[in-house]
Amino acid sequence: MRVLHVIPSLASRTGGPAMSVVESSLALQRCGVDVTILATDMAEAASASTHRRATAGDLPAGARELDVRLCTARWPYRLAYSPALQRALRDEVRRSDVVHIHSLFLFPQFAAYRAACAAGVPYVVSPRGALDPYLRRRGRATKALADALWQRSMLGRAAALHVTSDEEARLTGDIAPGVPRHVVSNGIRWVEYQRGSSAAFRQRYVDGSDDPLVMYLGRISHKKGLDLLLRAFKLVLRDVAPARLAIVGPDDEGLTADLVALARAEGVGERVVFTGMLRGEDKLDALAAADVWALPSHSENFGNAVAEALAAGRATVISPGVNIAPEIAAAGAAVVAPLRAEAFAQEIVALLRDDARRMVLGARGREFARRYDWDAVGPKLAAMYASIAGAARRRAESEVRLCA
Repeated sequence: MRVLHVIPSLASRTGGPAMSVVESSLALQRCGVDVTILATDMAEAASASTHRRATAGDLPAGARELDVRLCTARWPYRLAYSPALQRALRDEVRRSDVVHIHSLFLFPQFAAYRAACAAGVPYVVSPRGALDPYLRRRGRATKALADALWQRSMLGRAAALHVTSDEEARLTGDIAPGVPRHVVSNGIRWVEYQRGSSAAFRQRYVDGSDDPLVMYLGRISHKKGLDLLLRAFKLVLRDVAPARLAIVGPDDEGLTADLVALARAEGVGERVVFTGMLRGEDKLDALAAADVWALPSHSENFGNAVAEALAAGRATVISPGVNIAPEIAAAGAAVVAPLRAEAFAQEIVALLRDDARRMVLGARGREFARRYDWDAVGPKLAAMYASIAGAARRRAESEVRLCA
């Protein structure tokens, strides 16, 4: 079986979808599935204010082991427009049993949809959180235009929608209701998160201090609620005066300057560090250094960074906006706090004051995160593709018999 992934950008800094496509493809290869990835050569998200071309070093680890085609993007970059990708799709789709379209509202998804329909190849769509009610409220006019022109038809004609949690399936139930949902989580390389040097991160970013450290690690984005985290941290310092906050991750939305200004306005600027994007061992060192990892997100269809923090054994506080929060709470693997600065501050302070509870919570989180290891998730994805391809073959055979 051969699967073709189509995604606007495969650069690591664009977040979970790029990481997931690469790592899932490696897992699928271990299951005997042939995989090709088509993406533009954009090194940043389509919404970024600047654009450069991705190099091999911009791609997630493992991409070099895969059949990856990066196609030249050109203006309008905001749509991830790439005639080269459109041309490549004509050949690649015909060679595939299933086309997997990732994310929404951009040119690569439109081109993949049209190519799959023209070739009669079934396709599955992963909204990647774009259909969450919170995000639907942003850019309504542009999204309504895309829906009217092509996206509503694309979703309605899909063989399936791939969602990464039961909650995402529920929240998107009003979209293309007649299209089957396949719930298969994202995955992580669980074993990698069992290492990391706290001392290395602290020496580099907090002057070697052993002060209690609160951390957010992920993309700097509006939906992540980092303004709320800064306000919560101000309240944390009232009770845990020497604490520090590290905000780790890339910023393609240009938010860092405003967040730095907010930290200063709240009187916590000297206790907050923005490290920028960290990868590889540096990222593992950062997670190892965190006493408490926090994510007050408004919307997460899955939350790769959450799974990584849990796998690293970090005591974790998340919002109900993380769609796997119900499962995490049921397992006692993290604290789920209301999306208010006071509530987050209260839970963070309680954890910083209780070493034993942090250890227990970290151990539960680490064990819980095993379910997201790619060795467990990969076969489920392979079964999803086999089901979709098998149904398409049966339909084609039935049509042949009817015509005979």
